[in-house]
Amino acid sequence: MESESSKLLLEFGAIMLIAFIGAAIAYRFKQSAILAYIIVGIVIGPFMYFKIGDFEYDGLVENVGFVTALAEFGLLLLIFFVGLEFSMEKIKKVKGPAAILALIDVGLNLFVGFLLAFALGWDLIDAIFLAAIIAMSCSAVAMKTLMDLGRLDKPETDYIIGMVIMEEFISMIILTVVGGLVINTDANFNIGTLALGMIGFFLFFIILAVFVIPRVVKYLVKMESDELFVLFMLGVVFLSAAFAVFCGVPPLIGAFFIGMVFAETKVMERMEKKISPLRDAFAAIFFVSFGMLIDPAMFSSVWVAIAGAVMLIIFAEVIVMSSVAYLVGFNRRASVTIGSAFTARGGESIMYASVASQVPLVTKAAYLNPIAGAITFFMSSLCPVFIKRSYQVADWCAVRFPVSIKYGAAVFQRTLGKLVFPKSFKPFHASKKFLALLFSFVATLVVTVSTTDWMHVAAFVCAIVISALTFFILVRELHEVVRRIDYSNLGAAPGSSLRITSFVASAISLGLVMCSCVAFMFPIIWESVIVIASAYVAWFLYLMKIAYDHTCMRSKYVRDQRSAYLGAYAGSIMEKEGPYHHLPQEATYRKDED
Repeated sequence: MESESSKLLLEFGAIMLIAFIGAAIAYRFKQSAILAYIIVGIVIGPFMYFKIGDFEYDGLVENVGFVTALAEFGLLLLIFFVGLEFSMEKIKKVKGPAAILALIDVGLNLFVGFLLAFALGWDLIDAIFLAAIIAMSCSAVAMKTLMDLGRLDKPETDYIIGMVIMEEFISMIILTVVGGLVINTDANFNIGTLALGMIGFFLFFIILAVFVIPRVVKYLVKMESDELFVLFMLGVVFLSAAFAVFCGVPPLIGAFFIGMVFAETKVMERMEKKISPLRDAFAAIFFVSFGMLIDPAMFSSVWVAIAGAVMLIIFAEVIVMSSVAYLVGFNRRASVTIGSAFTARGGESIMYASVASQVPLVTKAAYLNPIAGAITFFMSSLCPVFIKRSYQVADWCAVRFPVSIKYGAAVFQRTLGKLVFPKSFKPFHASKKFLALLFSFVATLVVTVSTTDWMHVAAFVCAIVISALTFFILVRELHEVVRRIDYSNLGAAPGSSLRITSFVASAISLGLVMCSCVAFMFPIIWESVIVIASAYVAWFLYLMKIAYDHTCMRSKYVRDQRSAYLGAYAGSIMEKEGPYHHLPQEATYRKDED
């Protein structure tokens, strides 16, 4: 017994010291400590084996179970602090653009993750966790890079922080539902049980936030002993995790929600100061233990998945999300910075891989760990490069893109920017009918994806009908807004408000149609969604060309129309006043569209 205890102490002490050395080297080369911890875990883990001459090495740590148990504590504390960062004040400040971009970012990356999983021939449960690993961005690397570049004072940084908070919240909700559905192996468990458990779980924390915690905080503020304070908070965190398990959801969700409950209270700063050292130490153990679960021999079996995931993440974030950020209303440099900042993957991806390893229904758990580790390594290394080059890429695109795309995107950007960004004067207020229509659309998409037979078709038809109604409502409600927006410095011709309104409404409505078709075809022929998405992009570019041709003063069509108008104007003057009448230097060209 004594030899086992001493061996355990030796292994634990070696883990801490080697992790320290790895983190110190990572900081020296300005890399994330998470990468160092994972590599250390691989090196000292039970799967590492090599032989040089008479020397044979088969790992340093044998008792992985003990380390994994300690790692669970670190993960709970890590998620607790994520909940503490869920500041409602920050969300209110950037709520519109941050919420929109966060939802699109998570949805887009989940989508490409499912595409990759199905391309690899994986089952649905395995696909869910692979998609989650790909979808969860990491902010630590991005914020460190922005700090080094002196860009923390840029306006887009606040929105990046808001997006991070929103994505953390979305990831927890996803884990709540997925965890409840696939982790629970009780024979009596069903969706109704999950729904009741989640309702009870949320009600419990609402009661805590409204009635209990405000009174508890008063006593904590008066508590002078740091020892008692830390013991109380640790007990609350772990009991909240245990309550989550009782309700049928993963324990991480309990830690996250209790962090949300204590966010922005008077004791928040004290928590961060006193508990952060424990969090950092146990979090390091968690990442090291994750590395121990990775079998280096598996990398040769998953290199296709790793390469595909890296390319899809770069495409989704740097290209698609940068474009979406620009169309929503950010300037070109801020847009590329936002897309680049979300290329990194880290603790959240590893968290999902760790959860997947505990799920009996996941058959690819052995593959998910090396995939998550490799994605974290590559994307956390590439993220700083993308951010540093973001301004150059944005300026290059501004020069190289065709004039029709630049004009159409700028018109779309200015229109949505007026609708989305918080301002003292907001020309557009979404009506309750319009918001109800959008919520109905989201509901029909969920039903379309999750049903079969006639329900699948009926939900798809409803989604198409809602998309058509959205177009007519947008045309009616946006026209007055567009008339009040100044597009003159973009080169828009006077009297183009109706065409610009139609362009914006068509692009949005067709986007909804595209989502409907994807939701309908994905369960049937998943490969077809690539064709559908590509067709929408081509059609959007065509809409930009039409908008440029019919509304921009620099287009040949508008110039010809203007020349014809001026010619007709001059002819009428000559008929009335004679050929020597002095013509005005500039006649205003305007087609009455009202």
